Amino acid sequence: MSTHPLETIADLLPELDLNELHTLQMTVGVAIRILSQGNLSTDSAPSLVARDDEGTGLHDQATMVLEGVDDYDLTLADQALLAALILSLGHQQDSFSSRDLNDIIEECGRPRVAHITSAIGGLTSRSYLTGSTKALSLSREGRTKARGLIGMLKRRASAA
Repeated sequence: MSTHPLETIADLLPELDLNELHTLQMTVGVAIRILSQGNLSTDSAPSLVARDDEGTGLHDQATMVLEGVDDYDLTLADQALLAALILSLGHQQDSFSSRDLNDIIEECGRPRVAHITSAIGGLTSRSYLTGSTKALSLSREGRTKARGLIGMLKRRASAA
């Protein structure tokens, strides 16, 4: 009985060094992109390539920043935007409430925001969040803004 080529590759993985694994990763990524060129973006389930477009682990980075109470000085709007990113990407929630945002903020070790509607008001007026306090969604602009915020905060923390 012959082994399947995929099983052979899987059996060889522990023997490869880091450079060989990176080469294999890049080769597989190129093969996936080539074979995917005939598909519409909406035809396939989310893949690693789609996740890279969103920023691998962006919600994990947002969680890390929110949990870094001593490391990151965040405004109430910063906290709400990062919580919205966690709910949207990490929890796959298309819609969430202001209470959900406050729950995430509290889970990350920060105090609940007493007047979260004022923080949300600033985010909705700039279209980073859409909807009302009962049914909010993170917009594409909000996701981009959150990504930039995380980058800026991490650069500041590393410079300090």
